[in-house]
This record gives sequence, C-alpha cells and structure tokens, in this order.
Amino acid sequence: MIGAVAGLMVVGVCFIYSATMANEALNTAPWYSQRYFMQIAWYIIGLTLAVGICLVDYHAITRWSLVIYWATILLLIAVLIPKIGSMVFGARRWIDLGFFRFQPSEFAKLSFIFAQAHFLSRPPDELKLGNVFWKALGLLVLPFILILKEPDLGSALILLPVGLAMLYVAGVPVPYLRRLMGAAAIVVALIVVDVLFAPPQWQIKLEEYQKRRLLVYFGRDFAGMNATAAQKAEARRQMRNPAACLAKAGARARRTRSGICHARWPITISFSPSLPRRKDSWGA
Repeated sequence: MIGAVAGLMVVGVCFIYSATMANEALNTAPWYSQRYFMQIAWYIIGLTLAVGICLVDYHAITRWSLVIYWATILLLIAVLIPKIGSMVFGARRWIDLGFFRFQPSEFAKLSFIFAQAHFLSRPPDELKLGNVFWKALGLLVLPFILILKEPDLGSALILLPVGLAMLYVAGVPVPYLRRLMGAAAIVVALIVVDVLFAPPQWQIKLEEYQKRRLLVYFGRDFAGMNATAAQKAEARRQMRNPAACLAKAGARARRTRSGICHARWPITISFSPSLPRRKDSWGA
C-alpha cells in the first residue's frame, strides 16, 4: 500500500510538471515557484505530519475522535457561510485565514475515519443491531451532505466506499450492506438515465456541474454550457483525436504543443487547448 501511495505521488508530480511546462508564463518562473516543486514541498509536509501522527498513541486519537469529527462538521457548516467561506470557481470550499487557506472537506475525510472506527469498535453482537447500523450510516451521511452542498461531488463520493468498507470490515451484517448498496445503485442508475435521456422538464434538479460531469463521462458533451453547435463539434473532435492517436501509437505516443496528430511513425499527440474555460463551467 505504501508503494502504491508513493507511485501516485510520483505520477502526480509528473502530471503537474507536464501540464505547467506547456505554459510559457509558468515555464519561465523560478524553480522554487514552480507548481511541481510546491507539490513536492506539500508532500514533505504531509509525510512529516503523517509520521508524527503515527508516533501518537492511537488510544489518545480514539478518545478525541468524536470531538475532532464534530469540530470538522462545524467547519463544513462555517465554510457555507458567505462571510467565512471563499467562493472559488463557483464552489464555496475554502476558508481563507489570510496567511493560509484550507479545505475543511479534506480534514473531514480523516475525522470521519477516526470517528467511524471509534464507533464501530464494539462487540460483534452490538454491530448486528439495526440502530447501530443507522447511527454509523448517519456519521457518514452528515459530512457527505455538507460537502456535497459546497459543492464538491468528488470529495463527497470518496466517503461512500470508505464508509462501506469500514462497515464491512467491522462486522456489520452483510444483508444490511447489500440492501444499502442495492438501493444506492438503483438511485444512481435512475439519475444517470434521467440526465442522459429524459426531456429537460422531466429531469431531476441537479447542480449544473453534476450534469456536465455525467455528460462528459458518458461522452455526450465536452464543450462549455454556452458553447455553440460548432464549438461542441470541435470539442468532441479534440477529445477523440488523442484517443485515436493513443490507440495507434500505444506506449510510444508522446505529447507535443502542436495540437496535431501525425499519422506517420512515431505518432505524436498533444491535448491542444480547447474552448476557453468559463468560470460557470467549472464544477469543482
């Protein structure tokens, strides 16, 4: 698991380096101001904090787990208040302290794990009780709804598999989890079908960024909300072009700034800038 995390960290730095070096303004900035270097610095800070937490007796964390959980719930509520939470690209996720800006949802993920682990640390017979199951589910649903309200769909969805895995490992009866997952699958399927195929007047009221993510994921639309038909066609072409090139070139495909997919070997591709990003098209 540590190797997988380390691999993701390396890949993340490589992606940031690849994305920022294509920008002339960022490319000429000092090395210590480069985004990839800042990411490495945050890695070092995060690893230092992780080692520090590992040195703390877990019993102490257990005693304070519910306090930490409710503190982060208060932060999730506070970030939704206009005078406290900062609006960035249409989402209110950040609390700006002037010298430092942070996302309460990131702390909520950890506090939820601490609180849920503490709550599920009980005799197996108690875990079979229905009220225990619903209380554990409530610990999951509360931060999920608050994070979704920001809106931050990605961070909210992370809580679901984490919470279900913890319930399963703790020993919650499998029939409870099957019914829960079955009900959730039906709801998700209905929402997807509704967004993709239902007329606008019949569609469920979702946030615009949520609809756009579903449309992009299923290949229905890649352009901005206010794009013309020609711009949408161009956006679809740009999304299909790299995929076709990768299918032809395989691992030897590489990225350039030209925006052209050459048919000769070796094939070179690039993700050329598409339509200008609008503020209202950023969901997260």
